[in-house]
Amino acid sequence: MIKLTAQHTEFELSPTLAANELVAEKRANGEEIIHLGFGESPFPVPDRLIAALQQQAHLKQYLPTTGLPQLRVAVAEYYRERTDIDIEQFDVIIAPGSKLILYALQMAVAGDLLLPVPSWVSYEPQAKMLGTEVIKIATRLDSDGYHLDPSVLEETIIQARSQGRNPGKLILNYPSNPTGLTISESELEAIANVCRKHNIFIISDEIYGFVNHGTQYQTIAKCASDITAVSSGLSKHLSLGGWRIGIGLIPKSVNGLFSQLGNIASELWSCVPAPIQQASVVAYEGHKDVEEFISSCDELHGLMNRYISAGLQNLGVIAPTPQGAFYNYPDFEPFRTQLQAAGIKTSQDLASTLLRDYNLSSLPGVAFGEDPERLTLRLAGCDYDGAAVLQAYANAKQAGSLSLDDAFVAKYAPRIKLAVTTFERFLADIQSEQ
Repeated sequence: MIKLTAQHTEFELSPTLAANELVAEKRANGEEIIHLGFGESPFPVPDRLIAALQQQAHLKQYLPTTGLPQLRVAVAEYYRERTDIDIEQFDVIIAPGSKLILYALQMAVAGDLLLPVPSWVSYEPQAKMLGTEVIKIATRLDSDGYHLDPSVLEETIIQARSQGRNPGKLILNYPSNPTGLTISESELEAIANVCRKHNIFIISDEIYGFVNHGTQYQTIAKCASDITAVSSGLSKHLSLGGWRIGIGLIPKSVNGLFSQLGNIASELWSCVPAPIQQASVVAYEGHKDVEEFISSCDELHGLMNRYISAGLQNLGVIAPTPQGAFYNYPDFEPFRTQLQAAGIKTSQDLASTLLRDYNLSSLPGVAFGEDPERLTLRLAGCDYDGAAVLQAYANAKQAGSLSLDDAFVAKYAPRIKLAVTTFERFLADIQSEQ
């Protein structure tokens, strides 16, 4: 009998990927379903990038493990021009998606992982795969942002060390998956001060950095370039998840880190495919049409997700207004009594009921590290025809009649509107049963 490692029982298919596969299966069977369970940007690939990939399709050679030099330079220049990062303090590494950069950084930097909750579904499993202990830190969420109290962070570090644990790294993500909220610049500075004081390395996941709903790009690397690595890529702001391009900004001040990541990369992924890397150079060259595409998509992401949050707020649900990314993270605590009477006691119960009885796919808060009994969901506001929405946006803008309002959502993103009315029906149903 073939035996698997003991660790295999700790892991399941990533909840986000599982939700997407389930919805695809249901739709293939002809079922109508509202898909708020997977954060994949729905917009088409810009024509310029399609052409670039077509032109490079013949390339077949292996490229340097840390990335095509031309692409690494283009990434550095892009971040130099559009962010407050002092790019001279960083080396650039290219990987097949930012997820592997996050994993490699967790592997390379010693110590237990400090993890704010809620957080993206893969951080904790990656740590467990590496045999790393996870030390969770509570956060506070409201319409002003995603708050990690620096005093709570410091207290957690001190307490963990007094217990014999070894916190050595902190993962941050802003704008945040699952919350759609971000961390303010002043709070990032305070967090950086705590980390520097206690010798904590910061892994800053900025994959949604350019999906910030029109606000300034924020990064803790501005004030902590010596102890911060930044991960990002093209999947969110350019709708290129399937291209699997991840980029990492690795601090030069941490001696040996970049070379160690190169060694890890040589054993895990060798290199990103040559055609993809060559085409991605174009994405980082700052072409006007590509930059306008990014801005338009960001505005539309904001519209759709604010529509969801406003609709939920009107129903009495705690739903902080999103500040970036594609997400809402509502809390159904005001309805706990009615939900419990209906047999819904956990976030998993809540998500399962919505899927089974209302054909609405979401993810439960427990998937993001929350206490199972906290009645939170992550909703990804991406279930619409991105090409049609983008075309309608461009046509209205050219005609001088652009009005991004509820009527626009109802006309061009009917499943987004249906999601809100489905929640309204669900809450009416559980209250009518009392």
